Amino acid sequence: MSRVSATAAAVMAAGMLITSGAFAADPGTPASVIAMNQKPKGESVSITYAFAPTDGTLAIFAVDPQGHASAKPLGSAALTRGDHRDVKIKLNEALKPGTRLWAVTQGKDGKPFRNVDGPAGQTFNIL
Repeated sequence: MSRVSATAAAVMAAGMLITSGAFAADPGTPASVIAMNQKPKGESVSITYAFAPTDGTLAIFAVDPQGHASAKPLGSAALTRGDHRDVKIKLNEALKPGTRLWAVTQGKDGKPFRNVDGPAGQTFNIL
């Protein structure tokens, strides 16, 4: 192997190490929720999409007219790390049309996953 080839190989290897280090520092996909206005199916609602960066839960809270979420969730479902589609959540009470809810992804500690713009959640209405 020539001296030029050895130098080129060393430069390429160093570049690969730097690049792979940059990927390791990437914080990954942010937590997210997509929920649509809906009629409950029995006492359950369906969340269109949720992404959890680590294992946690998808919780549903009632929202008052001032926009504040209730202290206790109306229902929740365990989430493993990754993306989830059409997550069914059984609620602990029947809801009237017009009720506003908040679906939020939470860590195992019960605290919402946060993104740069706040908690990873979305409000939706019961039709």
